[in-house]
Amino acid sequence: MRSTLLASSLVWACCAALLSGCSDDEETPGNPPPSELEGEWKFGTISFTNFYGDQGQYVGNAGTVAVYFDFDKNGKFKQQIYIGQRNYGCLTQVWTEMEGTATFTSTTFTTHPSKGRYKTSDNCTSANNIDRSMTDKEREDRNVLYTWKFGKFEENPEDTKTYLMISQDQGEYWNYFLRP
Repeated sequence: MRSTLLASSLVWACCAALLSGCSDDEETPGNPPPSELEGEWKFGTISFTNFYGDQGQYVGNAGTVAVYFDFDKNGKFKQQIYIGQRNYGCLTQVWTEMEGTATFTSTTFTTHPSKGRYKTSDNCTSANNIDRSMTDKEREDRNVLYTWKFGKFEENPEDTKTYLMISQDQGEYWNYFLRP
């Protein structure tokens, strides 16, 4: 009986040791970004449509988007996304924050969030107001492959700046990032 109890305890201890290495909280190992990508990058747009109240006061633009990346030399990343949408006096704002590791090649990087947060604010529908951590599934869904390169803003040949161009669709559409 004693040897059975000892063997059983040993089996459970081994299982616990093995399973402790299978935590969902483990990060995918990152690798250092190419040196020219290291650091902070920002992108943003603002709608040209503006709204005014019935007394002529400026209410705001129709929408805005801002995206921020920070890549450190150890293969860690941080990303913040802001989207604001104004419609018929209602303002909906969405913030997404993520951090984790990133894996880089000479033309792509993939984000692997280990934690993240969603926050929304809606001045017309309070049920849309949330502030919560991402679920495991949501973080897994944000393992995103991006294509990157440096280049000029193709739609404006007079713009002489060089941008970090990032695409989520293998170069179909580019977002143009600059240093803050």
